Amino acid sequence: MSRKPFTEEQRQQRREDILDAAMTVFEDTDPADGINGLEAVSFRKVSAVLGCSYTALYRYFSSKEILVNALRARAFAWIRDEMLRAIDPTAPFDIKLNALSQAYIQSAVNRPQRYAMMFFDLDETDTAKQSLELKTAKRSALDVCTQVIVSGQKSGDFPSMVDPLTAAHMFWIGAHGLVSLEVAGQFVMGRDFEALRSLLVGILRAGLEHSGDISAEGVTNVETRQQA
Repeated sequence: MSRKPFTEEQRQQRREDILDAAMTVFEDTDPADGINGLEAVSFRKVSAVLGCSYTALYRYFSSKEILVNALRARAFAWIRDEMLRAIDPTAPFDIKLNALSQAYIQSAVNRPQRYAMMFFDLDETDTAKQSLELKTAKRSALDVCTQVIVSGQKSGDFPSMVDPLTAAHMFWIGAHGLVSLEVAGQFVMGRDFEALRSLLVGILRAGLEHSGDISAEGVTNVETRQQA
């Protein structure tokens, strides 16, 4: 008797199970072994975690490249959820902005391998560039910051002439730099990481508030350049 085909819900759950297993393989790789985390991810290792044939994974991911893209999307969804959990929607803007920055930076420092997957050793193939899942995950993560900026504008605590997406990018650039230096162990000159985080947020906010009209016009978008 043939087995009944999976429902769409079951297929989606199975896909999530595969990504869970792939993330386990990735994060359990010991850097001391000289193997990059993503290099260690293989269909055979993932299937061993799941206890199934490695060929079964091809029903959900036709190549390792596509699996890795989905794994990167999972990482962006992770940090998005970390930020959302930290933010109280009813809190004043200052508190939300501080909670947002603390959640992003601390999550990245606590899980440096997962954070590195988001931004380093990137796949520049057309498959990665065209991955709708990955693009959506990236935008969804950045949108958390954008919406916090919007809430500050609505409450009158942040200038309305500042384009929210541009402001979100500026905070993202600052936070990413701070995380990269901390993970690389570069803060060795007597400055406290947490104090620098608070100072960074304050300086970025003050700079944006006193920079005049910062609209979306004139901010060149990479995708626009690529389509030109």
